[in-house]
Amino acid sequence: MKLFILKPLLPLWDLLRYQFWLKVTSFLIAVALWVVVFGSRTIEITKEVPFEAVVSDDQILVDPIPEKITFRLSGPKAFLRSITNRIDDPIRANVKDLKTGVFTQRIFSDSIKLPLGVKVLSINPNVIQMRVEELKRKSVSVQLSTQGEVSEGHKLLKTEYLPAQIRIKGPKNRIQMINALSTVPVDLSQIRETTVIPLAFDFKSMGIDPDSVLPELYIEMQGRGPAFRVKHVPVKIKSTGKASSDIEEVTVIVRTDPDDPVKVEGESVSALIDVRDMPSGEYTKWIRVQLPEKVHLVRVIPASTRVVVKGQ
Repeated sequence: MKLFILKPLLPLWDLLRYQFWLKVTSFLIAVALWVVVFGSRTIEITKEVPFEAVVSDDQILVDPIPEKITFRLSGPKAFLRSITNRIDDPIRANVKDLKTGVFTQRIFSDSIKLPLGVKVLSINPNVIQMRVEELKRKSVSVQLSTQGEVSEGHKLLKTEYLPAQIRIKGPKNRIQMINALSTVPVDLSQIRETTVIPLAFDFKSMGIDPDSVLPELYIEMQGRGPAFRVKHVPVKIKSTGKASSDIEEVTVIVRTDPDDPVKVEGESVSALIDVRDMPSGEYTKWIRVQLPEKVHLVRVIPASTRVVVKGQ
């Protein structure tokens, strides 16, 4: 009778008996590790996890949102060490279905993956409000703003910027109120020669972003000293892809200081057009000139040219 009862258990006994001491040893090691881990000192750490909002192409977040969520954690030191060095995926809030309005995202303890024995003490912030509006784009005119006086002995001949308009993007209610953009003031007192400088705008204070190439300002300045005409200066194009221009060479007028004349060699004068990292399209670009030390630019003929960029 006993044999009949024990007979079904024989396969289980065979399985247990196979490499019995190896299994016992493994079990004892696992128990020892478990005891060591949970018997180790409990500590507290902070863990930052990226946060991002998922919006559609025709949406925009009006107000800034936190870039990271800070979790205050408590648990065995052995477990928390692995969490500290771990790179977590961002916590995402999907607001694509919300056309406009305010969306509230709550952050819970289960937003972060934690091993057994580790608990969340606090979350900062634990509630995030996101105001979503319709995204609009618009082209507006540029208004040049300057400050300072032209230095003595110099004469401002010309200021012109290209392109004359800039495309902007942002919340619909803000874009509708903007018809022109003033530049950050250009200090004329610091300019001693003809030059090309990028124009800057205070987009942040207006809550908008640029959506096109920013304009460049051409300032033509006349100073004292003998002038020289350098003809047939080859024009080079700096580009990350394929690009071409309507002209291959320019004439450059330069001058030197009256008290420090310098011999101007034609080979030491170069002209270039910089369209690096610009998207495919047709642009009108100023021609930049590189000169030797103590030689000043007066004029480039022609000063600008059409450039076609064909991408990478």
